Amino acid sequence: MKLLHKVLMAAGLLLTLPAHALTIEFDYTYDTRGFFTDLTTGNPITERRAVLEQAASFYSGFTDSLTAITPQAGDSWSVQITHPSLGGPLITLSNVDIAADALRIYVGGSNSAPGVLGFANTGFNLTASGSDTFMNAVTARGQENTTGPTATDYGVWGGMIWFNAANNWYFGNDTSGLTAGHPDFLTTATHEIGHILGFGEADSWLAQISNGYFTGAASVAAYGDAVPLDQYDSHWAKGVMSTDNGIAQETLMDPSTTPGTRELPTLLDYAAFKDIGWQVNVTAVPEPETYTLLLAAMALIGLSSRRGQFS
Repeated sequence: MKLLHKVLMAAGLLLTLPAHALTIEFDYTYDTRGFFTDLTTGNPITERRAVLEQAASFYSGFTDSLTAITPQAGDSWSVQITHPSLGGPLITLSNVDIAADALRIYVGGSNSAPGVLGFANTGFNLTASGSDTFMNAVTARGQENTTGPTATDYGVWGGMIWFNAANNWYFGNDTSGLTAGHPDFLTTATHEIGHILGFGEADSWLAQISNGYFTGAASVAAYGDAVPLDQYDSHWAKGVMSTDNGIAQETLMDPSTTPGTRELPTLLDYAAFKDIGWQVNVTAVPEPETYTLLLAAMALIGLSSRRGQFS
């Protein structure tokens, strides 16, 4: 574990997180079809898990003050999520503890019709009872004005992501092996996390839509005008462009990505999350050289976690 600690320190993952930095925790409890876990040995598939963590790192510049969800005597909460390895039946989560400034995302995958890459949601039938403080923590994470047609902020417990295992995914951490016909897992995972963070979903997103255009102030400033949306008002319109590190790129949060290409969050994508209510510091996003160290760290985690994966 000392070696793992040194690797994480070298990657800047232990000492550089700002106060109230958003933490995204992936939960593999329902990875029952072996998308992230070797079902024969019970060992994590470290390559895939590392790229998932890499996707989360693009939101490491987000900060906020999310209240912990910690049921005490008399408190109770539950939410139903789509089974992340089956893509259909609902699972009821009850009285799960969520740390302050953290989101819990349950992940998995299974085979489905080709062409579909994955989907995410924040759950259904959310209920809470107990003290007013506890119920607010569950429904709004301590944020103000998160619901209704004039919402200006967003607070969520987490969610789920299902990935289509029938795709011939590219799981590389860089683009050196990315070729035509292979969907880029990093792109899809980063996109789906974005939906859990409220893109296309939050009331504060919906409150800023007018006649098929998004009118959030930061987004308008980044794009130069109101931003066109897809037919469902849940993505940028296909072909909307912005920049990533000064290079022109189609936005991450449009409806699709051509297989064999990688799309990462652009300035416009980050602007939308600011409009939703997140405090966004793009400069805090890890540099690409960090990813190799992250992969090494995940490999060490896999070696130290061979026992008890299904306990």
